[in-house]
Amino acid sequence: MPMNRLHGCAALAIVAATAASAQVFHPDIPRTWDEGAVAAFHLPLSARDRTPRFITSSEYYKLKVRPVLRSYPVYVPGREPAGYFESLKQKEPEVVFDPATLHTEDDWIRAGELVFDAETDLTVPPPEARAALEEQTRQFMRWAAELAPAVHGDILPVARYVVVAKGVVQLNGGSCAGCHTRVMPDGSVAKGAQGNFPVDRFFAKLGEFARSHPEVIPGGLRTIRDADWALAGVPWVEPRAAFDRVSDDEWIRRKMAIPPGVHQRQGTTAAHPAHVPSLIGIKDIKYLDATGLVRHRSIGDLMRYAALNYGLDMVAHFGDFQPSPVMLGAQDGTRYSDEQLYALAMYLYSLKPPPNPHAFDAAARRGQIVFEQQGCGACHTAPLYTNNKLTPAAGFDIPADLLKSESILKVSVGTDPSLTMESRRGTGFYKVPSLRGVWYRNGFGHEGQAETLEEWFDAVRLRDDYVPKGFHLGPGPIKGHEFGLRLSPDDKRDLIAFLKTL
Repeated sequence: MPMNRLHGCAALAIVAATAASAQVFHPDIPRTWDEGAVAAFHLPLSARDRTPRFITSSEYYKLKVRPVLRSYPVYVPGREPAGYFESLKQKEPEVVFDPATLHTEDDWIRAGELVFDAETDLTVPPPEARAALEEQTRQFMRWAAELAPAVHGDILPVARYVVVAKGVVQLNGGSCAGCHTRVMPDGSVAKGAQGNFPVDRFFAKLGEFARSHPEVIPGGLRTIRDADWALAGVPWVEPRAAFDRVSDDEWIRRKMAIPPGVHQRQGTTAAHPAHVPSLIGIKDIKYLDATGLVRHRSIGDLMRYAALNYGLDMVAHFGDFQPSPVMLGAQDGTRYSDEQLYALAMYLYSLKPPPNPHAFDAAARRGQIVFEQQGCGACHTAPLYTNNKLTPAAGFDIPADLLKSESILKVSVGTDPSLTMESRRGTGFYKVPSLRGVWYRNGFGHEGQAETLEEWFDAVRLRDDYVPKGFHLGPGPIKGHEFGLRLSPDDKRDLIAFLKTL
């Protein structure tokens, strides 16, 4: 074929691809808080009488829709452009999400990224409190810079500045991005991946600051610990009095013990936090949360799950216990619109993993044979490397109705049952996790006790005097999932080489 004709065909192909991507997209946006769908998407808790009762659809849709405002980068202290923070104070809040401007599928995905990055608490403080808020913002930024890996040494990727009113700049701490942004070893950013900002160590610093500066934070550390009860309290497992008997020093120690990639999110405790999941590939996952808390049957379920995690679970009733009268991170009692949550879900569905530096070499080929010979694929079935089933925790009796309705593997692998038996997210099950992307993750085990795959496959972790390299509050074994522990050193090395190619 003549070269000019070849170039012409290539140009036509580019034009056709561009035209296809620009086709008008007509989204079929489900109703987020449809009461029938809400009732059907949440699994019962292991303590069935504590299964949450949520607000009604009418109550939900009476909440004011929160705008998505433009956000701005946060620089490492001393590396921001001259006058940068002062220039932000001169800006007006700018709404950046408008569904009327979204015409293509790509438009919706890009808008979803704005929601992913957006702050949830847009409360404007009174004028007399703004100077203190600004100093607090600067202090928070210094802590974040101390704890967080920076992108190429200049920008902190887990935080953004938000102008909530002219002259009022907040540090964004309530977005999806705060937990699901990972700075890679080369300084690049993997959005939607398991985050590696140590959120709980940040709160430990906040607690220490509150204890020594009660004049800045009214009530001091007591205020923060009251909020921690709302976040983590499980009164049917540990009464409030026992929760409060933990000393302030011990409370701070527990927070500091939670490493990057692991988080005491709402509904879990500092003694039993959860590893932060990667959201990349979430479209293929049938149960969300390590405990399989909610069913994921459609994009509407992902929207509902996002609404829960934006604070609706905090105002739910767990039997006679309501964690908080206000939603976490949204003190003004607002919600995201159905359009915003749909865009967010579209964005999450679009996420791709970062480039994998691990080649499928001879060691990986041998490791694949080990994987197949050991029967790993029965639970971690290709190509998703999960069978998308639930497995019961040790000691949990599977209710008969769930055996009929759920995809359950009736075998316990013996991992620590605490997270799923002693938390507000506990269903009595753990989901079989996908092994895709394990090469860029850390914190293996439901509570992130094993820092690396090498540690996970080391039989020494079963010893009673073992000190985990990931999350731990003291010596003790990393229990369960003993598959692969008895392999030869060479087979283990090859198996890990294969897993890192997934």
